[in-house]
Amino acid sequence: MNFSSEQRTAPAQPALIVMASFLLLAASVSVGRGGHTFAQEGAATPATAATPATPVTIDFGQIVAQRPVEIQAGPCAEPGETIASLTPLETPEGEAQGQGTAIEAERSYTSVPIAIETLLAGQTSVSVLLSPEDPETEIACGEIGGVPDEGSSLVVKLSARNDSGFSGIAFLSPEDVGATGASVFLAGERTVAETRDLAAATPDADLEPLIAPTPTAEPVQIVDLVLLEWLIDMPEETRAGQVNFVITNEGAEAHSLVIESGGAVVAELDEPLDPGESSVLSVALVPGEYLVYCPVGEGEHRQEGMEATLVVVP
Repeated sequence: MNFSSEQRTAPAQPALIVMASFLLLAASVSVGRGGHTFAQEGAATPATAATPATPVTIDFGQIVAQRPVEIQAGPCAEPGETIASLTPLETPEGEAQGQGTAIEAERSYTSVPIAIETLLAGQTSVSVLLSPEDPETEIACGEIGGVPDEGSSLVVKLSARNDSGFSGIAFLSPEDVGATGASVFLAGERTVAETRDLAAATPDADLEPLIAPTPTAEPVQIVDLVLLEWLIDMPEETRAGQVNFVITNEGAEAHSLVIESGGAVVAELDEPLDPGESSVLSVALVPGEYLVYCPVGEGEHRQEGMEATLVVVP
């Protein structure tokens, strides 16, 4: 091959050859941090998949000796304060009989110191939790409502929550004055045979019954309060502690409620109640004197007579 005299006077040096090779390589490929290779413009760039978050696995099929259940204010989708803690759900111990493919239901019974009429007056629901160790995970829930039978009893469905696979019913019936019998039945997806096999493989320590507080030891007080033109119908006195005001508007106009102590608002309804509507207002009260009134109409309803005094005793 022939070269011009100009080319012979400027022969390529080794350093220039190395630099040219490096530039050609850099033009096509660059090496990123961590050793990952990225193609330059004009080349196909593979998509980088984001690292998925590790899902939290909940063992809904675990053996639970006593499963928490409670009556709460509000619907299942928007639960409020706990109105009453019920007797924990249990599965009877002993030798299983009948078909092993049957699915056995956990059950419990509680005498709740709240009238069934009060439970139906506002928005309330029955909620079942996974275990005492995981009280934040709800596995089933059902709103309290429907048409009571001739004995004023009511049966409501408990639907699965959080894809737990549990469902059941709650049977509510009137007892003595101011009390309701609550029977709760709940079943998962594991058969009797599978449950017994799992129980046999579970350490006895995990199957020991857990000590639970007596549901009616410190019941939440229920105060029925009626709003109508132009008065507030309610008890004059109640005990200190957690109080759930079951508020019903039996008037012909919209009304609301405010509870004050020493000029400071202690609790109030978020929205006025239309005629026929009910709501539950939960508040912790200390001993003292409280002013209860309707604030609608910029004080007009209060001036018309919708004001009452509540005395809270120890």
